[in-house]
Amino acid sequence: MARQKHTEGFTVAELLTVVAILAILAAIVGVSVANYLRNLTLTEYDNAAKSIYIAAQNNLADLQASGEWDANKNGVYIGKAEVAGEKAAEPTAQRTDDNGETQNDGLHYYYVSAEFARNSGILPQGTIDADVWGKSFIIEYCYETATVYGVFYTEESQTSLNGFYEKGKQDIDIRSKEERKKSGSVLVGYYGGAAARNLDHVELKAPSLAVMNGHILVTDSNLDKHLLDWGTYQILTIVGEKETIMLRLSAPAFNEAKVDVYRKAGSTFTRVEVAADASFCTLRESPSNEGFLPKNTYSVDIAALQAAIEGVVGQDPLGFASNEIVDLKSKGSSNKVLCRSVYGYAQGTWAAASEDLIFTSNIMADWQTEATIDAYVTDDDYKVSDQKGNKTGRDVEISLSNFYDDDTVSDNKLCYSLLMWGSGTWGEVPKVAVHEGNNGQGGGQGSPVNSQDGYYYFKNTPDTQYLTLTLPWADLAKAKEGVTYKVLITAYKVDSRGPMATPKKTLSITINVHKSDYSNYYYVTDSPGSLYAEVTMLVGVVSSPDITCPAGVYPDASSSLKIEKTSSNTYHIADRLPDQSSYSIKFFKANPSEDYSKDKNAFDSSASGIAVHEGAL
Repeated sequence: MARQKHTEGFTVAELLTVVAILAILAAIVGVSVANYLRNLTLTEYDNAAKSIYIAAQNNLADLQASGEWDANKNGVYIGKAEVAGEKAAEPTAQRTDDNGETQNDGLHYYYVSAEFARNSGILPQGTIDADVWGKSFIIEYCYETATVYGVFYTEESQTSLNGFYEKGKQDIDIRSKEERKKSGSVLVGYYGGAAARNLDHVELKAPSLAVMNGHILVTDSNLDKHLLDWGTYQILTIVGEKETIMLRLSAPAFNEAKVDVYRKAGSTFTRVEVAADASFCTLRESPSNEGFLPKNTYSVDIAALQAAIEGVVGQDPLGFASNEIVDLKSKGSSNKVLCRSVYGYAQGTWAAASEDLIFTSNIMADWQTEATIDAYVTDDDYKVSDQKGNKTGRDVEISLSNFYDDDTVSDNKLCYSLLMWGSGTWGEVPKVAVHEGNNGQGGGQGSPVNSQDGYYYFKNTPDTQYLTLTLPWADLAKAKEGVTYKVLITAYKVDSRGPMATPKKTLSITINVHKSDYSNYYYVTDSPGSLYAEVTMLVGVVSSPDITCPAGVYPDASSSLKIEKTSSNTYHIADRLPDQSSYSIKFFKANPSEDYSKDKNAFDSSASGIAVHEGAL
């Protein structure tokens, strides 16, 4: 029997039913995906709002500690003065997320937009990631206590965010997640209220700075054990006579450096869009790091940084002169934890192979073929006593980092030869003590090494790549003005017979001796429009000096020094400052238009029985 063929297809009704089912499924999936993406974006916005909250709170704490908040809050932070064409506004949207604790506390709460916060000191440039800093946000704060209440954030326009925020003054809970992610409305992140009370408050370690071999080194020891949970960053400001640049240095991941570059034009900084790889800055280990710790020192190649900035279209050549002495300041803070900012200061030479030292400081030099040191030492005839009546002074330590290389490292068998001579008028050549390892930034020495037939043999592994030479202060003090010492150091590879003729590496160090008279020196750094004037002290002898400042000028409370007020305009440094050291103290100016660097009588310093002079050496 023949098979019957079925030639019928789906009916139109059946096809329409299938299409309808597929459309419904697609709509369900589409809505789910859209909700997922919107929730994901909202989480990113919430995290950005949290980072702004922490950065703003840390900055308000600094403003309050320096006296600037109290000096300006009645004129600026309660809406009586315009900043960037805007004013602080009161009251805030209903504070619905703190269990009603602030509703009847008798305090005043204000809110400001992003532009106001950026230009008023609440969230200055560099205190947060540049991509977040440039977006739209609103910050709420308590006027009396200088504390942040909440932050709203979006990547849409500030006008849209302002409109969303105004709804909160009605009976709409704009702090709720449901309202902030509502479809058809601006998507807004938020952080604040009761949730902010769980934030950690930590005490940061101050950064240390150095300039050597054309590199600026900024060591953030907070990265040693708290890289991920504290998230510290450094704002490095480099100030020359005609140029100022600022770098925001952070470590978003283990052993990874991120850099934002800013250049000052007038009284404001503008971001420079350098290449994303920022190859001019690397994160390296500090000499005191143990092998398992993260890298904690930002190394900025000065020449490469200059090339990166000048390589950007529209950027003029930098105004730093070759070998110009520049002032360095680094501010350490965090976007993850509450903290007080910490500061480090230094001076160095811009893009030079050698560096000048103030008095007899310690240095660390990377491998190079020659280096020059200017050492300021005191006259042996000038009597300064410690508690036992002995003359005091600090030895000159020269710590050489990475002096070995692949050619001179072999099976841990290394040795050095050392030759030193002088020219000009001098006493005897200083006796040089040699140590290996330990601390490559001075302030500590490893095991002493004695000469064997004119060579210094080392026992430690190649990982201990530091050689410290110590020139006794008592010997240098006998030298006369203008003496030049030459130190020739040669590293050899060693075999069973002793030092090999090749390969070898030689470093020549020139030490120019300058005489000091045990005086203290100071100079003032300031400019019109600056909120602060800085007084840098160069200490020639152990002392606790007084500083007299103009009316309306107050020392920054965040200084690492213990400063006591003794009269209306005079402050006493209670700490005993060691000889041959340098310190910078920041003073808040009630009138930013003043320039105290132009008036030699504006600041004065004195110390009992010690000469104090205005002007650098």
